[in-house]
Amino acid sequence: MKKITPDPPAFTPLAAAQCDAQSLDRAAADRALDYYLLDFKPPRQEVMVTYTIPDSVNLEAALAQASDLLRCAGASASEAGKGLSGLQRDLVLSVTHLVELAKAYVDKSLDGLATH
Repeated sequence: MKKITPDPPAFTPLAAAQCDAQSLDRAAADRALDYYLLDFKPPRQEVMVTYTIPDSVNLEAALAQASDLLRCAGASASEAGKGLSGLQRDLVLSVTHLVELAKAYVDKSLDGLATH
């Protein structure tokens, strides 16, 4: 089991005797403040990825690619919905609408980048 917070530092009895109470209290307060005030980001899990995006891709290129992918996903969902009926058709077509909405936001972001 992995713990979110690390164990406190281990002091040997000799080292603990050399530390005064005020410095121990200050160190404990600093650790608590760091934990609660700094953005805690858990370590990223290493997983097998099918696609990797190079770090050299700029924001405009990434948004343009996302827009194209959303367009393809919307077209695929729309075509898949044509052969269905009832609840399945409603679910697939709702995916089409969600993809179109996401594409509209990406396209709006691209428009904002072009004006700068």
